[in-house]
Amino acid sequence: MAQIFRTTVRSFATTSSRQNAIKTVTVIGGGLMGSGIAQVAATTGHQVVMVDQTDDILGKSKASIQKSLQRVVKKKFAEDPKGGEQFVSDILGRITTQTDSNAAVANSDLVIEAIVENIDVKKKLFSSLDKAAPQ
Repeated sequence: MAQIFRTTVRSFATTSSRQNAIKTVTVIGGGLMGSGIAQVAATTGHQVVMVDQTDDILGKSKASIQKSLQRVVKKKFAEDPKGGEQFVSDILGRITTQTDSNAAVANSDLVIEAIVENIDVKKKLFSSLDKAAPQ
């Protein structure tokens, strides 16, 4: 998992013209993988819209991200508690939540799917997103 995290951070931090065009990332699915992707994207400065079926799930996802960020703060901001608070606040401030995937992708530069591994569910999602996402 740590290797995936480091690789993903490097991918989001790449300085290419295509990368610079990505401002808003929509992550469909707020489970373990989706919330991790949302955290990495927000940590690298992107605005993130995290989407799931209910506000309850999304609340748990944001709480999970906050808990993860607190572990980072303990290591990187041990001598600077206010800096750690600002770090967490800045990252969480870049993450919004939404239960309507079509509305969420309307202004997105990049959509990442992290939902249940069921091909029929994924086909239905992509069919819907194809109609709603910008070209």
